[in-house]
Amino acid sequence: MRKRPAKFLSAFCAAVLAVNAAAVSAMAENTVTDAETAPYTYDCPIFTDADDSVLYWATQVGWDKDWWSDAPSGITAADNGYLYVCSAYSIYKLDKYTGKIAGSGKMAGQASYATKGPAYADGKVFMALDNGTVQAFDADTLESLWIYKNKLGGSPTCDIVVNDGKIYTGFWNGEDVDADYVCLDTSDPDADTTNEQIEADWEFTNCGGYYWTTAAFTDDYIFIGRENGVAGTEADEPLGLIKIDKKTLEASLLTGGIKNDVRSKIVTYGNKLIFTDRSGTLYSVDANTGVTSSYKLAEQLGLEGFTCTSTPIIENGRVYITLNGTGWGDYNGSMIAVFDYVGGEFPFELAYTVETKYACQADGIFAGVDADGYNTIYYVENGYPGTIRVLKDKKGMTAPVNTVTETDGDGKEHICPDFVFKPQGAHSQYCAVDPVFDPQTGLIFVRYDSFNILAVGPATKDIEFTADDITIHRGGKETLVYMADQTPTDCDYTLSVWNTTGIYDYDPTEYTTFSVDKFTTDDEILTVSFGFGLYTGTGSAPECTTDVEVLVAETEDQYKRALAQRGDVNGDGVVNVTDVSLIAAHVKSVRKIDKYSMNAADTNADGAVNVSDISLAAAQVKSVKKIDKAR
Repeated sequence: MRKRPAKFLSAFCAAVLAVNAAAVSAMAENTVTDAETAPYTYDCPIFTDADDSVLYWATQVGWDKDWWSDAPSGITAADNGYLYVCSAYSIYKLDKYTGKIAGSGKMAGQASYATKGPAYADGKVFMALDNGTVQAFDADTLESLWIYKNKLGGSPTCDIVVNDGKIYTGFWNGEDVDADYVCLDTSDPDADTTNEQIEADWEFTNCGGYYWTTAAFTDDYIFIGRENGVAGTEADEPLGLIKIDKKTLEASLLTGGIKNDVRSKIVTYGNKLIFTDRSGTLYSVDANTGVTSSYKLAEQLGLEGFTCTSTPIIENGRVYITLNGTGWGDYNGSMIAVFDYVGGEFPFELAYTVETKYACQADGIFAGVDADGYNTIYYVENGYPGTIRVLKDKKGMTAPVNTVTETDGDGKEHICPDFVFKPQGAHSQYCAVDPVFDPQTGLIFVRYDSFNILAVGPATKDIEFTADDITIHRGGKETLVYMADQTPTDCDYTLSVWNTTGIYDYDPTEYTTFSVDKFTTDDEILTVSFGFGLYTGTGSAPECTTDVEVLVAETEDQYKRALAQRGDVNGDGVVNVTDVSLIAAHVKSVRKIDKYSMNAADTNADGAVNVSDISLAAAQVKSVKKIDKAR
């Protein structure tokens, strides 16, 4: 028999996503190709327990791990249903619902050892490459549109930022070597040519170039962090942020007491520019006056040799940054530092620090505020296996609410934020690439040095299995009717799954299992199990189950009576005096009706067969009052 589509429901949007139960990819039907037609977006899902997180898919991009220069770049999640990533000399687009590679294009170079990925805007994808190159591609076909080549060259160490039809990125040639930060127009000047070279709107040269920083924007100005031009130490004189007038393109310096490399993104907070420098100092710079306040965290805590590349997260009066310990060993002092933001001349007050096993060098993801009012932030460790940790706290606390005690090889205990996901087997590796939360799917995408991109999200919470054409409801309780020797899938059915993502690429007939192979008249409960994803945050197999009441008939007469309309006790298709007599005989205990006729005898659907059902059946026969004939 034909099986009805399985349904996958999002708890956030209550939308029903339909997939074909006969081996049709769910996402072939649900991939959004136009942002304006996207039916929903998600808040970042909050999951704080490893059993509540699931790896939905993993895709390897780049196939020779002996050549680390060919490892995939960072990734971007576009609103057209795809992820974009580069490896070696190719750019790829992946279906972000399934992880399947949906297309590729050739690049004019490569981004060796890239930790930064493409940017998407206006139907185009932009990627920074080695030798100071930026290339634009058509997001659909991945055909080249134009190429920019900087005169100073350099490695593509900065994110590409898109703002008002322009893209901004920077390059790096060494700690004391010149390199440029550039602004390019996103438009295609010649639609008939694929590799024409374009010129920059402006280029700003800096000794030491630019590393991991990005531009920040106000209404009138662009602000850029930079390297200090000195190898391995701080500069003798204070540096300033680069300040560029959007209208005149005039560049100046926003002075401040910054003597070290700025390797964090700059976060705008009102009229303040918040960022860190490499020495572990947290800054607040007034965008108008240049007045600078700072908290020298590493110095205050006496942390020699510690470094910082962290982009601050500022939420609900709290500021979160990470610090990298010394060396590459585990429990080397790497930490998350949490501040209260109090404003004024000294805006930061240290609330506490909490240790991590390895440095969290990539940006964290703010997931929102949970039901108890806690900020929830995910960090990925840059150490094997690439654990994703979750930090939960709120203003006034002096430690996170969720910690775990871990023991190192010497038996020393360390209190760390708890983890929500650990990659397993071949997926495990370091991660120095910013994870990406995608509001279209509700998934977090992480690129690991295992050459894998992983899609992590919250686990399925509830499922429902129904077969509408064999369903009866007595007293509001659903029961499915089968014949003996039938299988659970021999009748039309619907599988509904409630989840914060609704993202599956499974044939439900393959990933759904049942407690019964063939029914017998003794069966009263059918347990339906739905397997989804590859594994949970702890490595176990993810599964969700539900129990359904069943009524199994041995004869066609029993089956017909079980599915008869209310009042038709003998199942002959009409409600008449015979049916009234059968109900009356049952109520008077003269002759009991069997379980197959109980639903029809319960004429008022209250879950019991009594005098009221006799009266309603009689009223139906006399055309005084009609029975609701729904089963």
